[in-house]
Amino acid sequence: MIFANSQFPIRIVSRPKLSGVGEHWGVQLPNGNVAHLTPSGEQIVTFDDFAQGRQVKEIRPAPQEQYAQIMRRVTLSVQNPGQYRLLDRNCETYATWLIGEKPQSPQVMGVVVLGLIAAFLRFA
Repeated sequence: MIFANSQFPIRIVSRPKLSGVGEHWGVQLPNGNVAHLTPSGEQIVTFDDFAQGRQVKEIRPAPQEQYAQIMRRVTLSVQNPGQYRLLDRNCETYATWLIGEKPQSPQVMGVVVLGLIAAFLRFA
């Protein structure tokens, strides 16, 4: 396996957002750095730069058999950056896509559902 001697497992990690509520997601890579998406674009930063002094927690590990594909997606995304979009291309969708899952954002979906419930109650 290519990453057998790596110090860190590839995993989705999160920390509290710097402003507002919610969490900011990224993918910790075998060298400890974190790939993440911000409104400024895709970035690979040190773990400490990602943490910004906040506690980082693991969301879930990536399957080891996916490591090579994950690293290809990381390279591709940094070489061909896309535009950040809150609803469908944010830090969560980026992290889930990187590890080979269906891109999704539980936080955004939660806000949308709450908004729909509030609108329903308001006009019911």
